[in-house]
Amino acid sequence: MTASSRDPVVEPKLGSLLRRVWFFGRVSLLLLGIEACRVVVHRQHWEVLTPNPLFSALVASEVFLLGFLLNGVLTDYKEGEKLPGELAAALECLALEVEGIRLLRPEAEVQGTLALLANFSASLLAWMRKAGPTLELLESLDALQLSVEQLGGWNPAPLQARLLLELANIRRGVQRIDVIRTTTFVPSVYGIAYIGTGVLTVGLVLSRIEPFAESLFFIGVISLLLIKLLLLITDLDNPFGAGHARSVENVSLQPVAHAVQRLRRVAEPCSTG
Repeated sequence: MTASSRDPVVEPKLGSLLRRVWFFGRVSLLLLGIEACRVVVHRQHWEVLTPNPLFSALVASEVFLLGFLLNGVLTDYKEGEKLPGELAAALECLALEVEGIRLLRPEAEVQGTLALLANFSASLLAWMRKAGPTLELLESLDALQLSVEQLGGWNPAPLQARLLLELANIRRGVQRIDVIRTTTFVPSVYGIAYIGTGVLTVGLVLSRIEPFAESLFFIGVISLLLIKLLLLITDLDNPFGAGHARSVENVSLQPVAHAVQRLRRVAEPCSTG
């Protein structure tokens, strides 16, 4: 896997802003369509439903269902917020431990390991941003681990064990990110939520609500809350969706980006000799 040629510290802020604008634009277009349908229904006298307490109960049930989904996806999102910092810390600790070997054994050959570590960190950042093949990243991690294990001839056993522990933490973090990306929180409940939102929106459009101006307001507000919350939940379900054009709410990869920059500085003098 090749690393991105851009400065890893520079976050794609413009792209994030454009995604947010497009997100609100999509919701606005949906609301305009719903309001237009409401106007047509009113003019054609197709208002076949009468609001009653059961309809309010349906709205409350849909809100409860969306709340259940939101609570579930927030658990993974909060865990996802911690992973970039934990990975960055593990990468930098690993680099410091490898550099420390030369303090005890100046003849130790650690340049190659530091170079592999810098390349792997850049590949990790690119993978987190663009959701590339996980297998290629794991193969790069395997090569790094073999290089670290070769340092065992110069490194005391306790320090070598610490290096392998940091590698295990990195592997665990990569696997956890991959699981969060590929797993949808209770897909059947998502289906019910989408169907329920659609049915409630159609019911609001076909309801007889007077006066007409107030009906446009209430239908617009309720539809906005339901649709916006449902799209937000879908987006939060994958906090590492920076590679998807429609993903808006993603965790910050800044800790890993800063770690990549520092590891490059550490590996550069070693690689040049």
